[in-house]
Amino acid sequence: METKLHTPVTIMEKCIVTGGAGFIGSNLVERLLNENMHVTAVDNDPKRKPFISEFTKNKMFKFLLKDVNDLKVSNIDDDINIVYHLAASADIKKSLGDVKIDLENNVVGTHSVLEIMRQKDIDKMIFSSSSAVYGETKVIPTPENLGDIKPISLYGASKLAAEYFIIAYCHLYGMKAWIFRFANVVGKNEHRGVIFDFAKKLEKNPNELEILGDGNQEKSFFDVSDCISGLIEIPRMDPNKLVEIYNLGNLETMKVTKLAEIVCDELKLKPRFRYTGGDRGWKGDVPITILSIDKALKVGWKPKYDCDKSIRRTVRYLIGK
Repeated sequence: METKLHTPVTIMEKCIVTGGAGFIGSNLVERLLNENMHVTAVDNDPKRKPFISEFTKNKMFKFLLKDVNDLKVSNIDDDINIVYHLAASADIKKSLGDVKIDLENNVVGTHSVLEIMRQKDIDKMIFSSSSAVYGETKVIPTPENLGDIKPISLYGASKLAAEYFIIAYCHLYGMKAWIFRFANVVGKNEHRGVIFDFAKKLEKNPNELEILGDGNQEKSFFDVSDCISGLIEIPRMDPNKLVEIYNLGNLETMKVTKLAEIVCDELKLKPRFRYTGGDRGWKGDVPITILSIDKALKVGWKPKYDCDKSIRRTVRYLIGK
């Protein structure tokens, strides 16, 4: 296959969003439709359809209730020119018991999407990877070009394997990809994660909050709207290389105990904190994740919300304010 001349990602293109009814995917679909793009959302979980129900009357929107591993060439319109590949299993704790779920959904699923792209001659992919690929590293803040990457979870390993498949396909079949390694994304349509878990625990017992680990785990928590702006805007700002990898997060980090205090403040509660102990919440959890986002900043992207505002906005969403 001949290598193509790539053009920047622009509005009015027709795209696929895998995982399009999920947390990040539904927010991405909303933004793309607002930019007048034709969007085909693919998702295998009917429980998440409420996140995209408001789009079903939009003539620019199409929904396929399918697993990416079951997608066929005949399911995809001929004039699609970009894939936002977000579909994945992302529950590190769940994969401890179901050891094939990340392999089947994240690695085989990514390969299935790449094969659809190859057969349909779709030449651009935006991929949602994760900071979990880095594992525990002494290089803090962690840059994208870290030389010794050793994920410590099956999820992190699956995301790294998916990245390598994408890179290989780009070199072999004339595709172009932007790979984004996320910090902890929070916000509208969140249905799991630490803020969601804290809110649910406090709903059941407002007098006590269980915190997994020792509360000193330190990470970046950034708003889903900033995540979406990175996915859409950075490829437009940096359209030329065959494959580009970017970290996405915000400019500071926060310890889990501080996050719990902010959640309680928003809920106007003062529970006692009960820690389960240890330096991490579960096996495979990386206690400290501090990403360097210098590369994204240099091309002109910048997060709008800091950790504090991102967390508060999420709590207000969860309680319907």
